[in-house]
Amino acid sequence: MSDFDFLIEQSILSCPVCNNSLQKHEKLYICENGHNFDIAKQGYINLLQSNKKHSSDPGDNKNMINARRNFLERGYYEPISNLLNEVFISNIPHLSNPLQVVEVGSGEGYYINRLKDCHDGNYYGVDISKHAAKTASTKYHNITFVVANAVELPFINNSVDVLISLFSPFYEESAKKVLAKHGIIIQAVPLNNHLLELRQVLYEKVNINPIPKNVLTQAKYFKLAATKILNHSLQLSDQASIQDMFSMTPHYWKTSPDKIRELSSLQKLDITLEIEFRIYTNED
Repeated sequence: MSDFDFLIEQSILSCPVCNNSLQKHEKLYICENGHNFDIAKQGYINLLQSNKKHSSDPGDNKNMINARRNFLERGYYEPISNLLNEVFISNIPHLSNPLQVVEVGSGEGYYINRLKDCHDGNYYGVDISKHAAKTASTKYHNITFVVANAVELPFINNSVDVLISLFSPFYEESAKKVLAKHGIIIQAVPLNNHLLELRQVLYEKVNINPIPKNVLTQAKYFKLAATKILNHSLQLSDQASIQDMFSMTPHYWKTSPDKIRELSSLQKLDITLEIEFRIYTNED
């Protein structure tokens, strides 16, 4: 029996070539038109077409992904994960099981893995970085990790019950296409004081934005149903943790060499977490 004959399980993934349903076989995913995509030995699937890439290696690089894993595994962001789980559980009673849950910008898989531990369902992590998908799927085998662009999410229309976006760019048209009727979006955005102390070290002047990035302030398709704010303080007590936090943020690309040296001299740093969780419903 060939890989094409042996169907393992149904999926909600869609073919990036023809948009038909992709189904999982022993070593690959295939659609009814015969387009097929190998499952990497680590377990992830790459659905990012070469003509849709803006660079040869898009997304976070290997060093940034490793820094994020090191930092998150020390438990510093557990309060964020705990609040995500709380918001998730309180907003899904109206949805039918098994839930189809997708995290956009899933990185190395920390948040979606902890979320899966609190509720059964089919879980997918999407990231444009192949390094992220490779790292995540190596550790978390009960989640499907996919390399894809958030602008064109590779899921069947109206198939996703819960769409999660934590600190990631959000594309409303793509979300509307894949989200099921009565499905929900859980979005986390940083507020003004988030990582303020780190930014004060890295920049001469800290910019304060009146509106957080990527928020659906004038949503055409979704209704803002609730918000919840996390305010939390933590202390980074060693240089390794400070460097890992720095390396996993966008500041990594924008900081001057002098400021990097200044950060490298610190052995502890108090950090403020200020995050707004926003829950949207899809009613139309």
